[in-house]
Amino acid sequence: MDKTHSPKPKKAKEADAPSSPSSSPPAKAKIPPLFRPIDWWAFGLTSFLVMLGYWLSLAPDVTLEDSGELAVGSMYAGVPHPPGYPVWTIYTWLFTKLVPFSNIAWRVALASAFAGAMSCGLIALMVSRGSSMMVESIAELKDMDRRWENAICLVSGYVSGMLFGFNGFMWSQSVIVEVYTLSVWSLTAVMVFLMRWMYAPDQMRWLYIAFFLFGICFTNHQTLLVAAMGVQVAIVFRMPKLGRDMLLGNSAVYLVGLIMKANGHLSSFDNNAPLFMIYNMVGLASMAGCAWLTMKTGGFLTEWRPVLILAGMWVLGAAFYLYMPLAGMTNPPMNWGYPRTVEGFIHALTRGQYERANPTNIFQDPLRFIGQLRMYTVGAIEEFNFVYLLIGLVPYFFYRRMQAREKSWIAGLTGIFLCLAVLLLMLLNPAPDRQSKELNRVFFTASHVIVAMGIGYGMALIGAVLQTHYELYRRWALFGFSAAAGLALYGFASLESLQPLARYTSMFGLGLAIAAVALVLFMRERFYLPALLALFFVTPTYSIMTHWADNEQRGHLFGYWFGHDMFTPPFKDTAGNPLYPEMAKDTVLFGGTDPGRFNPTYMIFCESFMPPEKKPLDPKFDRRDVYLITQNALADNTYLSYIRAHYNRSTQIDPPFFQELFRSEKERNLGQTNLLSRLVSPLDRIFTSLGAKIEADRRARGVYPPREIKTPTPEDSSKAFNDYIRDASERLQRNQLKPGEDVKVIENRIQVSGQVAVMSINGLLTKMIFDANPGHEFYVEESFPLDWMYPHLSPFGIIMKINRQPLGEITDEMVKRDHDFWRQYSTRLTGDWITYDTSVKDICDFAERVYRRGDYTGFTGDPKFIRDDNAQKAFSKLRSAIAGVYRWRVTNAKTPAEQQRMMKEADFAFRQALAYCPYSPEAVYRYIDLLASMNRLDDALLIAETCYKFDQDNAAIQNLVMQIRGMKQSGGGTAQIQQQLEMAEMQFRANSSNAALGLTLVSTYLQLGKTNEAVQALDRLASNSTNDVQSMLQIAHLYSQMGMGQRLEKSLARIVVLMPENPEAWYDLSAVQTALGKPKEALTALGQALNASDVRLAKKADSRDLRREAPSDARFAALRPLPEFDQVVASKPER
Repeated sequence: MDKTHSPKPKKAKEADAPSSPSSSPPAKAKIPPLFRPIDWWAFGLTSFLVMLGYWLSLAPDVTLEDSGELAVGSMYAGVPHPPGYPVWTIYTWLFTKLVPFSNIAWRVALASAFAGAMSCGLIALMVSRGSSMMVESIAELKDMDRRWENAICLVSGYVSGMLFGFNGFMWSQSVIVEVYTLSVWSLTAVMVFLMRWMYAPDQMRWLYIAFFLFGICFTNHQTLLVAAMGVQVAIVFRMPKLGRDMLLGNSAVYLVGLIMKANGHLSSFDNNAPLFMIYNMVGLASMAGCAWLTMKTGGFLTEWRPVLILAGMWVLGAAFYLYMPLAGMTNPPMNWGYPRTVEGFIHALTRGQYERANPTNIFQDPLRFIGQLRMYTVGAIEEFNFVYLLIGLVPYFFYRRMQAREKSWIAGLTGIFLCLAVLLLMLLNPAPDRQSKELNRVFFTASHVIVAMGIGYGMALIGAVLQTHYELYRRWALFGFSAAAGLALYGFASLESLQPLARYTSMFGLGLAIAAVALVLFMRERFYLPALLALFFVTPTYSIMTHWADNEQRGHLFGYWFGHDMFTPPFKDTAGNPLYPEMAKDTVLFGGTDPGRFNPTYMIFCESFMPPEKKPLDPKFDRRDVYLITQNALADNTYLSYIRAHYNRSTQIDPPFFQELFRSEKERNLGQTNLLSRLVSPLDRIFTSLGAKIEADRRARGVYPPREIKTPTPEDSSKAFNDYIRDASERLQRNQLKPGEDVKVIENRIQVSGQVAVMSINGLLTKMIFDANPGHEFYVEESFPLDWMYPHLSPFGIIMKINRQPLGEITDEMVKRDHDFWRQYSTRLTGDWITYDTSVKDICDFAERVYRRGDYTGFTGDPKFIRDDNAQKAFSKLRSAIAGVYRWRVTNAKTPAEQQRMMKEADFAFRQALAYCPYSPEAVYRYIDLLASMNRLDDALLIAETCYKFDQDNAAIQNLVMQIRGMKQSGGGTAQIQQQLEMAEMQFRANSSNAALGLTLVSTYLQLGKTNEAVQALDRLASNSTNDVQSMLQIAHLYSQMGMGQRLEKSLARIVVLMPENPEAWYDLSAVQTALGKPKEALTALGQALNASDVRLAKKADSRDLRREAPSDARFAALRPLPEFDQVVASKPER
């Protein structure tokens, strides 16, 4: 660091680059290296210790969430979920090839750990060097003895790196297969080179490298792009002329965007006022900054060449995205978005499958934004703690005393933080509920880099001030350390958790604060710096102890079990025989949730290809014969191309990527090309040929099953969409839309949107696959229920089997096997203590005691499960799905005895699901729905209130609690309904032939949740031979709503006798008989319907033409393969 005075001989320091242009050395003087040996010591020590901690807490195998698909993407150098993460994929692929031991997931997790450790090391490097720069730029601190300055730099760098490495955001992502640690590593590398350039701004090569790495940042995680404005702030402060011309570039892009929007060529801002507002804020700020700097510098466009080079370097880094189509040409097992086509590439690059950004509108809803700022702050306090955050503000108190270079660095860090925290918070617009917090928290990991650096700089300045001006600042230090001790004491006193580690951690933090107070209290005149540095050095231990339980993954096998046990269900019956056999060979497996599709993906494509010694948990595991399809994505054409390329290769024809990339949409439609497209054709030949060779090698090794299955064609997809539109339109007219189904008529056109619509289309496509492949068995891991599956489903271990024919019932044997299986499975999770007699209150008390307070007294399960949120949600979902099958059977039971049997088992399964995850919205809502139907409102309220304790910012859960309380408080209304019921029962007994009385009685039963009595009354009413047509129509409608197919068939059979000329009556009867597996009767009824429709058409030409609709009606999918169906549809009555 240069000095404005002559240094004392005993403290001679290395010459540094100038702190301001006015003191620049001669042009030919050699600039010494920025980083000193002590800084590299901080880097090495921090990297080593963080890596050691990650190594000791590394997941032993595949985990949940995205782990499986990312590991497969790494092993085959494929394309993971959008936006594809090409640099991450290449990086982790190297680890899968170079690390010779353990399984693939462990190797990729090791890559995550290494990237995380390097990130922490670079933070330590920057904090160590930056601390020295700040100390020496402040006049009253620069005379400090070099030995103590080095010690302060080493400790502050180490502490900042360790605090970041062992906060929950970073630690959780560094011990599993995830992408975030490499994105942070690339960001910290950008900052290192930015710091190097700011040290000697004439050496532009360092800034060029920084922008190249920033382009790579964009490929590692697109949210890091928001840091661009922060980087420009640093450039503006350090070199205003360059910053001016960069802002001019921003302004030009802004104006071009406005022109494109005005001409209709930019649709991103359509119906998205908050996003357009942010765009304008950034654009106008750039224009204002450019204008101000132009006046300040007195020049314009003097730095255009460096600006163009910087832009080019960023584009060069971002160009790694072109790896995705090249990888896609090899048809890897993980080929998300199918980017080997231009459509798929753009779909993946722009994250087309995800919802559009819907930023917070800070003007229309400022309270929401304030709440989000509070949420971010609370999260930062949880990850660091309040005292650390206050220390992070210390550098700002010294800002005005620093030299220009250090001010520029602080300004740049502040700008980057505001972009990665506040601006990103606005863009993501996270909801306050628990699920949203957990989903979005990882996106703010990068902002914690700046927080950790601020803490390190703050510690360095505190140490330097106390060492050089102890008497002046002693009182302030005593006050600050005492406040920290008070906060630590309050935290210890208010601690609810009974876990020993939590209490020891709180005591440790209190002890550190008391030791700091004692140090200042007893050192009245001369400060002993080594003691303070020792306290600083051990402070990361507090962070490690605080976050260990929630983030370590050592010995966690829940992800492995989730994937493995689908294929090979564990546990045996009392006779020693497996409760369930292995999954059938050549099975088609539908996987719905993220772990439900990603973990079996890993087991099929990674675990199956590992040598036995690398998979000790099941050395013989090999299920490369299984066809894996996710039912949630079938409505996406790029996904249909993806599975066709895997399992129906002969039907997937791919266009040449590079030629298509350079053809306009008009040229594609006209079948024309251009010169540029022809010039790149050799690239297509080279890479397509190479990809074909790699794919052939993979198929030879059995990566994909050799036998093709039939998958939906683009025409099938269009047909499914049109069938759904037609069905939704008809149900809209009859006011029979499903809950959450968004169907609108806009300008005489039906428009559908939302999750319900997408899953309905997915349901039609899964049924096509099921019907088209009768030679294969099918299994499903459910995400969203698909109605057509329910009659076919039976429990199969942790998932369900889709039986080829609808099941008349779930037998006692099936129930017992499922019951025994999950009781044994619970020993791995919460312990086997739930029985039929376990009350809901017992479950809620367990959740309160174990999950919230950490009291393991009498706990017989696995404590790791209690610490693993993802495992809790995943296994609760599995059990809820099976409980949902029992719940469906309750509604569709043929006899009261069957209904009671299914209700008992659904109740038991939901209780297990609730114990696995008491805050799972699905388990909570579905169980409360069952309890409400049984009029058990006390239990329903207890469940909702318990869930709310775990998720107090969830407005939906809060509303649920209020709703149930309202139902309970309307006891008078219930009593009134009960009186009405008694009166209706008496009247109906006296006059059972009165259909109006019977229908009133049924309605009253249903209001009180008495389904059994409602069905009995409806059966009695339906058997009355004197019912007129209108009464029978109402009876049929009620049977339809309750899902009672056989009773509905009998009612419709009565209706067609009463209305033999009505085509819709015969048509609906045929559809019901088809669903019941009665093709002969269904064809007969269908023939009657079509003939009646033809007669009506002859009389009234604008009538509904059922003969035209029948071939595409999804309800008759089971009849279409029959030759008789074609005959019925084709034939017309003779006139």
